[in-house]
Amino acid sequence: MIVSHVHENKCYVFSNDDLEVGDKVFPISNGLTIDGKYTHKEFDYRDFMCGFPDGPHIIKNLHYSDYKPYEIYTSHGFGPVEKYFKIISINNLE
Repeated sequence: MIVSHVHENKCYVFSNDDLEVGDKVFPISNGLTIDGKYTHKEFDYRDFMCGFPDGPHIIKNLHYSDYKPYEIYTSHGFGPVEKYFKIISINNLE
């Protein structure tokens, strides 16, 4: 999935496709995990929630657990793969 967000006159484009160990990601998707399925509710770009834009999480393990809420392990915690997005481009809007 590709999403964009404008912050301080820059358009950030994010993707959660092809994530790899070592990627700098932001847990911008909020949702629920029920019976092993993640359902997206909303995107949240606030710094204290996801570290955007200056505090990315670094993926340490892409398959930490079969239990969906602990699927991916990052430098800041755990979550389902659908929660994490990496920046693929930054475009100035000026």
